[in-house]
Amino acid sequence: MNEPTPKPHLSDADHLSVLGYNDSFERSMSPWANFALGFTYLSPLVGVYSLMAVALSTGGPPSIWWIVIVACGQMLVALVFGEVVSQFPIAGGIYPWARRLWGRRYAWMAAWVYICALIVTITSVSEFGSGFAASLLGFELNRNTTLAVSLALLVLALAINFSGTKWLARIARIGLFAELIGVIGLGLFLLIFERKHSFSVFFDTMGTAGDGSYVGTFLGAAVAGLFLFYGFEACGDVAEEVSNPALHK
Repeated sequence: MNEPTPKPHLSDADHLSVLGYNDSFERSMSPWANFALGFTYLSPLVGVYSLMAVALSTGGPPSIWWIVIVACGQMLVALVFGEVVSQFPIAGGIYPWARRLWGRRYAWMAAWVYICALIVTITSVSEFGSGFAASLLGFELNRNTTLAVSLALLVLALAINFSGTKWLARIARIGLFAELIGVIGLGLFLLIFERKHSFSVFFDTMGTAGDGSYVGTFLGAAVAGLFLFYGFEACGDVAEEVSNPALHK
């Protein structure tokens, strides 16, 4: 009985050729830099700082479990994105994926929604980060300084994007290391030296539900996790700049 002949592995250029594209990128981004880009884009720490106070005031300490619940669900989403990118490692992400998987009309709508989401996200992050930047530089935070620092951050981000893939990868790696050090270092410090409650506090609603059921209150506290894990497509958007993206995705 003859064994089936394994299919030959397509090179990056051949893979793009099958999809109707020419290999025009230098592929100077390493898999590690690509991971750093995706991680710094979604940046869970920013979401924790932004929304944890709202979640705690809404549902109490048990709202922390939304981070775990959403992370498990978003892992499935990330796996789906990884499979899509491995089949269609094309720069641009959302539009070419949706066009091949669904159709041009749906892809057009998805692309416009994605563009609007990016504009809102980038602007919001710059506005939120202006407070940290103003404190770091010693500026008095008011309406004018918030606007000026936010615009400066937007211009800085634009300059980094125009500087090329290598510089973007370097900045992404710096952001990844800074965030991991901040999260792990600060988390261990608080856990070891500043812990005020026992583990059971994560199950104490602290009366946030009043006399009613806690189910609705807990669902209302879902904001703790819903805006923490997103942006998986950022890694796929630059798939043509990574060597052998079908394997690394």
